[in-house]
Amino acid sequence: MTVLTEGPVLLATKLHPPAGRGLVRRPRLVSRLRPTEHRLTVVDAPAGWGKTSLLVDWMDTCAESVRVAWLALDPGDNDPVLFWSYVITALRDRVPEVSEQAMAALRAGPRALRDAALPSLLNDLLGADTAVVLVLDDFHTITDRMVHETVALLIERLPRTAHVLVSTRGDPPLPLARLRAAGELSELRADDLAFTEAEVATLLEDVHGLALGSSDVHRLVRRTEGWPAGLSLAAISLAGLPRDAAGAFIDQLIGSDRYILDYLCSEVLTRLPDALRDFVLRTSVLRRLCPPLCEELTGRADAAAMLDQAERAGIFVARLGGSGPWYRYHRLFRELLEHELSLVEPAVLPELHRRAAAWFAGAGSVSEAIEHLASAREPGRAADLVAENWNVEFNAGRLATVDAWLDVLPPAAVRLDPRLCAARAWLLLDRGQLDEVDPWLAAGEAAAAIAEDGAPRLDTRRDLAVLRAVHRFKIGDVGGAASTARRVQELDSGRPSFAGTVAHLLLGLTAYWQGRFVAARRPLVEAVRLARHTTNPLAETYALGYLALTAVETGRLAEAARILPVGEARVDDPAVGEHFVACLPHLARATLLGATGQPRAAATSAARAVQLARRGAGRLEIALALAVQARLAGPDSEATALLDDAAALLRGCPDPARLPSTLARARRARPGRNPGRGEGEEPGLSERERQLLPLLAGTLSQREIGAVLHLSLNTVKTHTRLLFRKLGVSSRGDAVTRARELGLL
Repeated sequence: MTVLTEGPVLLATKLHPPAGRGLVRRPRLVSRLRPTEHRLTVVDAPAGWGKTSLLVDWMDTCAESVRVAWLALDPGDNDPVLFWSYVITALRDRVPEVSEQAMAALRAGPRALRDAALPSLLNDLLGADTAVVLVLDDFHTITDRMVHETVALLIERLPRTAHVLVSTRGDPPLPLARLRAAGELSELRADDLAFTEAEVATLLEDVHGLALGSSDVHRLVRRTEGWPAGLSLAAISLAGLPRDAAGAFIDQLIGSDRYILDYLCSEVLTRLPDALRDFVLRTSVLRRLCPPLCEELTGRADAAAMLDQAERAGIFVARLGGSGPWYRYHRLFRELLEHELSLVEPAVLPELHRRAAAWFAGAGSVSEAIEHLASAREPGRAADLVAENWNVEFNAGRLATVDAWLDVLPPAAVRLDPRLCAARAWLLLDRGQLDEVDPWLAAGEAAAAIAEDGAPRLDTRRDLAVLRAVHRFKIGDVGGAASTARRVQELDSGRPSFAGTVAHLLLGLTAYWQGRFVAARRPLVEAVRLARHTTNPLAETYALGYLALTAVETGRLAEAARILPVGEARVDDPAVGEHFVACLPHLARATLLGATGQPRAAATSAARAVQLARRGAGRLEIALALAVQARLAGPDSEATALLDDAAALLRGCPDPARLPSTLARARRARPGRNPGRGEGEEPGLSERERQLLPLLAGTLSQREIGAVLHLSLNTVKTHTRLLFRKLGVSSRGDAVTRARELGLL
């Protein structure tokens, strides 16, 4: 039960490569980097081997012939919806053929990613007539399994003009062996990226104004094994030494990469002016920097000048692309700076993180604010920030982001905060982990019962009641869902709200499942009104679908035909149409088409209803969709399999209401079946009689029924007499009663 929201606010700096100031051109590597000749290109090397710099160099050389979509990744992108939002945005910026459809489908949540958003994106890329390369920089920061699987799916189905290039540390979890065997993989590794002596000479002379002898250059390359990060720091250190001291300095470079880096960073920091050294140390707690943020942390008013000075000094600070003066330190250098700060001024670290958190929170960057509060060991403030913002992320389908926020908090802080217990429960509910929800609900209800300033947390208790009501319905406890929905109404303020919408919706659909179709209509109509008032198209679509189903069940087919187009208009928006709630209009359409003698079109709608229902509908709804599809299926084996799946869902329902009779009716109502007339058995109705029966249960006259079925009045009367004879009755009312007893209605 979510409210549809717009897409995420994306950081523009992640969609542009860093500036190439001080870049050593490496034509020998650029000539080997030909991503448009392969589906996938992998540039794999440890930190500090110049992967990003090489990609920037390559981009500068191919700007006229290739459209490059750039995405710089970090650990915060381990959310499938957020990751693909960035990918789609990066591609749309460079490839006009990529439409809004994929992003709109993505707003329906992660379950719509594989079979809605990705196919839409691939179809759009198919229309591109110029080579397109998607660059995923620092792909090793992505650990989410769904992201890995969907990137692999993208690569395997790319059209001939589209390609993917990843920079990473270690082999990415992608189908490398298969792509390698097919000749669709290009690879550059650390040995390829090592600087040659000629490239080191260029680095020293062109970037740092140094002219070392060939023997010194040779020894420098050998000591660092061509490691670009070590060579860059060595060059900075050499620039501050007398020329005759270069040889002795190079001889000290012995040991592992990390040892050399520690040594060189110490050398570089020692030579910096005091003000600049203090500035880079205090700002090392940041993954990205801008002047106002740095001023907040350092108290200096000249942060822009300091950042420019640091960039010119070559100390591993790079200006990020996009709008605004954003920078970042090289990750290795930032880690070493932060370690140095923890040694020389450990007491200042928490305060720096607190200031950063306050700045990011004010700028609307909630994830970064939470990260800094966690580093500052401020679990209370971090918990408040999560509680205030998780619902926005959740409603946008960014479930993994909410998970990550909760994971940075101490477990006790989550269990003792009813708002955060609710967040955990909603995550589990949305992912279909229904059996794991109750403990979190119980913890939240226990925490909410504690008085706050002498007043109970009524709003929180109401929100938990909403969650419990939805959970009871999802697991197939119709009675429990109805009683809890009434409890929500008792706790609700009466003003239009999400809670009030859900309460009316649940009262309507539980009445539907209990067979009280007349009673279901009023709360469903009110749910539609409230959903429109609170701009909740998902709830509106859901309620309209149930209203149409209710109309079909009671034979009011004309009313169902009026309701359905309203709900189906909402489904035209992929953000709604790819969400599980859209299964209800499709299900209602399938039943209406079936009742009016259009089995082929009905089967198509039923199949779509099943596909959508599996994305998050309740057990009852999935089982109903399977039953409707089974009634319209072809071979008996297919129908039996569908009904067996539905029966398995039924076994897990505490109070399935009329689902058992619905499934029994579906088993008996297979076309062509003509069992013997034992007590309580189906009387072998013809296909036309099956179409006629639900119409007799409604209020249509025989002439109106004839118009629906495209039959003459006399033909309707003939079929009605035959139907009465088979049911052993003599009136329309008795026919409906007998049909319900036999499970035919």
